[in-house]
Amino acid sequence: MSVVMREFSSFAEIIRYIDENINSLKQVLAENLRKLEDARVKAEQYKRLQETLRGLIGEIPAASTKEVDLKEAGAKLYVNPDPITELKFVEEAIEKINATILQLQALKKSLEPWSTVEVPGKITVVIRAGVPTVFMLKL
Repeated sequence: MSVVMREFSSFAEIIRYIDENINSLKQVLAENLRKLEDARVKAEQYKRLQETLRGLIGEIPAASTKEVDLKEAGAKLYVNPDPITELKFVEEAIEKINATILQLQALKKSLEPWSTVEVPGKITVVIRAGVPTVFMLKL
């Protein structure tokens, strides 16, 4: 998770920043929704092929997907993932993007009453994973 500290001169500027992030995430979401449709088609074709093979030879050949645990990095590497695995990861990404958009929209709504407040100095904002989480206003 990335953490950034940034200064803003007003709450209206923070709201514009949030709007820009929402719009950017909506574009990424649209791209991933297209990928999701492709992944669903491939997963369905893969399932039908498995069912056909099961009917013809009585079993499904072993999957060739290899999972490598990158322990120290807290990540995993998938070599030759099957379409069902790919679909799962695309769906997870879409859910996270959508949750972030909803969180940013709620934050924007909460900050809107502050948009007309004159700020004597800078507002320092802690941004975690693209979402402002802490606002420090020094008077």
